[in-house]
Amino acid sequence: MKPKFLAYTQKDLTVMAVSIPLVVGLTNYLLLGEAYFANYGRLMGTTLVATIILSISWLLCGWVAVRLREKIPSYKHTLNRLVLSLTTFLAITVVLLSTLAISYHQLGWWQYPSNQGRFWNALLFGFLTNLVLTIIFEGIYVAENWQKSLQEAEELRKVNLQSQFESLKNQVNPHFLFNSLNSLSSLISDDPERAGVFLDELSKVYRYLLRNNESDLTDLTTELQFIRSYFHLLKTRYGDGIELDVAIHAQYETYLLPPLTLQLLVENAVKHNVILREQPLQIRIFTNQKGWLTVRNNRQEKNLQVPPSKIGLSNIATKYQLLNQPGVVINGDGDCFKVSIPLIKNAYP
Repeated sequence: MKPKFLAYTQKDLTVMAVSIPLVVGLTNYLLLGEAYFANYGRLMGTTLVATIILSISWLLCGWVAVRLREKIPSYKHTLNRLVLSLTTFLAITVVLLSTLAISYHQLGWWQYPSNQGRFWNALLFGFLTNLVLTIIFEGIYVAENWQKSLQEAEELRKVNLQSQFESLKNQVNPHFLFNSLNSLSSLISDDPERAGVFLDELSKVYRYLLRNNESDLTDLTTELQFIRSYFHLLKTRYGDGIELDVAIHAQYETYLLPPLTLQLLVENAVKHNVILREQPLQIRIFTNQKGWLTVRNNRQEKNLQVPPSKIGLSNIATKYQLLNQPGVVINGDGDCFKVSIPLIKNAYP
C-alpha cells in the first residue's frame, strides 16, 4: 500500500510531469545564470542534483498537503488550509533551496556571496511557484470535494423523497378503504342485490391496488380501467346524481402516471361537491394535444364548516415533484374546477 503522500491522482501526476522539469531548469538558471549551460557536465550534474532536491521538496509538500486535508478537510476552511500550506511550503523551500545552493558551492558551481542576489531571485521564484501550484491543487481539491458534497446531498434527497413517496402511497389505501366500506354498508341494508354487484366491482378495484400500489407509475389504459370500476361504485351509491365522461386521445393510452391519480381526483370532486339527482355532479376526464390529462367537474361546492384539507391534491402534486415532472396545474375559477397533470411518455410502450 502506498503512503498517502505518494498516492497521487492522475491530475497530480500530470501537473508534476509538466512542472518539475520547468522548475528545475528555471531554478538552476536563476542560481547559476549563463554558467548553467557552460558545459555538458555541469548542465547534467546541476540538473540531477536539483531534480533530487526539488523532488524531495515536492514529496514533503505533498505530505503536508495530505495531513492538512485530513485535519482541515472541509472546503469551507479553504483559506485557513491555504495559509498554513503556503507558510509550510515556504519554509521547506527556504531549507531545500539553501541545501541546493550549498551543494553547488561545495561543487564549485556557485559562489557565495557574489551570487547572493541570484539566491534571492531563486527563492522568490520558489515562493511564486509554490503559490501557483498550491492554488491549482487546492482548486482541484475544493472542486472535487464540492462535487462530492453535491452528490451526497442529491443521494440523501433521493432517499428522503423515496421515503415520502412510499408514505404518500400508504396514505391513499386506508382513506379509500374507509369510503368504500361506508358505501357497501349502506347498500347492504338498502339493496342486497346491488350490494353484491358493488362488492364484485370493489374486488376489481382492490385487485388493481394489490397489483399496482408497489409501482411508482402505471399506464393510462390500466388506470382508466380502474377508474371505471371505481366510478361504478360511485354510480351505485349516487345513481343519477353523478356522471362521468372520458375522452382520451388514443396516442396517450400507453403514457404513464402515478397509480390512483384519477381516483384521487374523482374522489376530490365527490368529497367537495353537492351530489343530487336534480343537480348532478358532472366529471369529465380528457387529454389535449400536448399530452396533458385534465379532470374537470362542475362546481357546486358543499358548505363546509371546516376548510378542506386538500390532501388528495397535495399528494398528487408531491408525487409529480418526486418524479421530477412538471407541476400539477389547478384552476378553480368560474363554474368549473379543473386539475391538469402531465402524462409521462413510456420509454417501453
